[in-house]
Amino acid sequence: MKKTILMLCALGIVACSSNDNNDIEPTGEKWVLNSVVCFCFFGDNVDFSTHTIQFDRTNKNVVIENDEVIQFLAPEGTYPYTVDGSVITILERQYRYQEDGDSLILTFVDEPLIADDEITYFYSRN
Repeated sequence: MKKTILMLCALGIVACSSNDNNDIEPTGEKWVLNSVVCFCFFGDNVDFSTHTIQFDRTNKNVVIENDEVIQFLAPEGTYPYTVDGSVITILERQYRYQEDGDSLILTFVDEPLIADDEITYFYSRN
């Protein structure tokens, strides 16, 4: 009985994790950061809106803008990115990418053995 349950669970995991090889390409609009969820402290009254990202689909680059005090994703600049299914890689860091209408969510693909490296960025279309 236990073997049957384990086998069904394994089949369910394989079925749910199949990748149809449909890469999700981020749109070229400018995205403004609304909030960040993580095990980190930014202090009071942080203005997340000073951080923006914009994807250049043609050249596969992302332009990151930050304020002078707090940086998100990477220092201000232009960086190449790659897409594999729903995972986008920027500077060798992988993020699960989810765009829904005027919302964009980037969730860091964390190392399971590290407890405090979870971080999710919530953006809105500018």
